[in-house]
Parts: sequence; C-alpha cells; structure tokens
Amino acid sequence: MHPSRFVVGLGLLAGTLLSGAPAHAAAAPPKAYIGLFKDNAVAVFDTSTNTVMKTIPIPTGPHGLVVTPDGRWVYASSDGDSVVSVIDTSTDSVTDTIQVGTTPHGLAITPDGSKVLVAGFGTDSVEAIDTGSNQVVWQVNVPQPHNIAITPDGKTAYAGGQADGAQQLAIIDIASGAETGSVPLDHAPRALNVSPDGEYLAYTLAGVDALQILDLGTRQLDTQIPVGVSPHHPLFTPDGKLGMVIAQGPGSLDLFDPATFTRTGSIKVGTMPHWIGMTSDGGWAYVTNENSNDVSVINLSDRSVTATVPVGNAPRKIVVQPGASASAAPAASSDAMSTQTPGAAASGATPGAAANTAPATTTGASDFSIASFAFAPKSLTVKAGQSVTFTNNDAVAHTTTSPNAWDSSEIQPGSSYTLTAPPTPGTYAFHCSIHPFMTGTLIVQ
Repeated sequence: MHPSRFVVGLGLLAGTLLSGAPAHAAAAPPKAYIGLFKDNAVAVFDTSTNTVMKTIPIPTGPHGLVVTPDGRWVYASSDGDSVVSVIDTSTDSVTDTIQVGTTPHGLAITPDGSKVLVAGFGTDSVEAIDTGSNQVVWQVNVPQPHNIAITPDGKTAYAGGQADGAQQLAIIDIASGAETGSVPLDHAPRALNVSPDGEYLAYTLAGVDALQILDLGTRQLDTQIPVGVSPHHPLFTPDGKLGMVIAQGPGSLDLFDPATFTRTGSIKVGTMPHWIGMTSDGGWAYVTNENSNDVSVINLSDRSVTATVPVGNAPRKIVVQPGASASAAPAASSDAMSTQTPGAAASGATPGAAANTAPATTTGASDFSIASFAFAPKSLTVKAGQSVTFTNNDAVAHTTTSPNAWDSSEIQPGSSYTLTAPPTPGTYAFHCSIHPFMTGTLIVQ
C-alpha cells in the first residue's frame, strides 16, 4: 500500500475518509511522532494524554521526519543507514523502506503531499520520493545537504548545504528537480523554514547567535534577530503571527514577531532542545530536548510549559499529525515562561561574520579548541603517543570522532577530552558525529 495523495483539509477528521467513519464522528486527537536518535526508534505520542503510546523500531539514527497532509503516513530517515522508513499511522508500523543512499539527514514534504525531499548528506544530493510509488524520481547535486524548506506553493525548495568551502542555500525547482540558483553563506546552515506567506526564509547558522531572515523576492539577507546561544530550528505558527526558534545553549524557545522581526520573549524548556512540532491550529507546541530525554508541552495561548514528558533517549525531530488540538489542556507543571528584553543579544557573535575555518598546522602543540562549531586549529601535527586535548568552548555538546581510530563520545560544554595520539604515523581525519560538517585533521609523525 502506498500513501494517498489526497490532501485532507485541517478542519476534517484525521483518517475519516480512509476509514469510512461518518463525518459526524468525534475526531481522534492528533498523535506526534518523535525520532529517538539513541534508541533507533520513533516514539508515538498521544497529545491528549501526553503519554508515549508505542515505540517503532527503525534503522540506526532516526534523523528526518515528515507527516503527510492527511496524517496517514510518516516518513523517517536513518542517518546511520541508507533508508527512509514509511510508517502507517493507522497501525503505527513500518510498511515500506526506500533506499536513498548513505547518511540521509533532514526531510521535507510538499504541501500537497506528493513528494518527500531527502537531504542526502552522504551522497551530496537532494532526492525526491514520489509518495504515490515510494520511488526516487529525481536527484540533484548539493554538497552535504542537511535540512530542507519548501515554499507554501510547493514549487521551490531551499536546501542547506554544509560542505566546507561550499556552505550555501541551494535553490531547487521541485517540478524538474533542477537547481536554479544558490545563496552562498559564511557558516554552515542548520535548520530553516519559509514563512506562511512565502515572503521570507528563516534559517540558523552554526556559530552565529542570531536568526537569519532572507527576503525570497530579492534573495538578499533582510535582517538578523539576536536570540539565545546556538539557535537551531525556526518555525512559524500557521497564521504567521508568531515566530519561534530553538536556542540550544540556554535551553529555551525564543519568540519573535514576524511583522517587526523583533524578539518578544523566551520560554524555558529542557536541556539541548532540538526541534519544534506544532498542532495545525497553532495552539500547542512540542519541543524535543535531546539531553534531558523529554518533550516540553507548550500552550502557545499563554506561552507556558504545561508538561515535561520523558519519551526515550535523545529525542530529536518531531512531527504532529494535522488535526484539531486536544480539547483538554494538559496539567500544569512548575515550568514557566521567562521573559527577557526583546531584541537582546545572547552573545557578542557578529551575524554573518566569516567563520575561522582556514587550515592551520601547528607542530608540537597539543590542544584543539572547539568553538563556534569549528575545530581550531584545523590541522595539528603531533608525535605518536603524544597527548592531545580537545576542549569544548561551545554552548552545546560535540564529539571528536575518527573512524577506526577514536571516538570521544559527547564532550559537554566546558569539558575536555584527552586523546593519546595513535602509535601508527599517518594522517587521521576526524569530525563531530553530532555536527558532521565540523572536520579536522591530526597528523601523527
């Protein structure tokens, strides 16, 4: 069975047309689907009770998640594998897997549900899956794409390419699968979203503590909104009246006014927040907290956290089925909104400033600094058996990982990892397994 292309209006009952239920039947509350990165599973979350109903095993490292407009199917990519899994939301089970090439990252779905776009980080390409056949129908070259945003008219996609020296927003015509242009960047793009009116693209950059606003008419940077340290996922309410963005450093959901592009407040959530899911009426937001292993449930009408729910290990992406919010508000918790001065910058980073990524070889030094989502120096020469210390000066966790040589696991902010250089001389490439665009080289003599 393949996903239906029929787009159900937000006011219709989720699944009614597929199930044959009468139009007057009570609507089931929408479910949320959460990628548990370290559990290799997708959690099914009941938004009416704020409980995990089930976990669905999928291949290693669930990364991207999208749900079809009728709420019937969820697509999940596995960046430790080469597949996109198709989940039937009526049974909450995997019914198909689609081969897309190594290390697929973010996913995006067209408004009509006809295509799912895949950021093929390991294949240096963006691919399109036809949801009627679950087959890849086109592929276009984009070096190390990470996340993708689609315009409300479904005609254009913006893919954030993270390759060193080729950071960009690639512009893709969805009908033909052709790249029609690009916007070069000085930093690696992280997450991005198009405003509901289709006029602006909001995106975040590694090492820049401000939300970037790109005018899609001119394809020029319109403004930057200073927000909390290490901003990640931006999102708009469906009516376009409220904007929000994850700030990973302080663990907050920062709010802004899309009419004036000014910051209006901040809601404290969990540790290392990653992604935002939202009900289709814009009433509730759900923030995944990767390091505290929970989800913050936020009532957007009064901007309060009403529940914090454990969901599994390392929740990252989250999607919510279309449909009306549950009528009963979740029980209140002790979490509350913290207000901050609108527009106040959280750090002294200069938006748009060039990253310090130039290669630098240092003989005899023994340290790497991790800052602004980069290893410094870029290259280091040491003797076999020499101690090499990696110190994380960023506000989020990183790793240093060299395949078949070493893996630090997560180095928390303010912490260090000391490596004994391998006994065999050679050149050892390494990267951050959380942010693979961060790379460096250790040369052992």
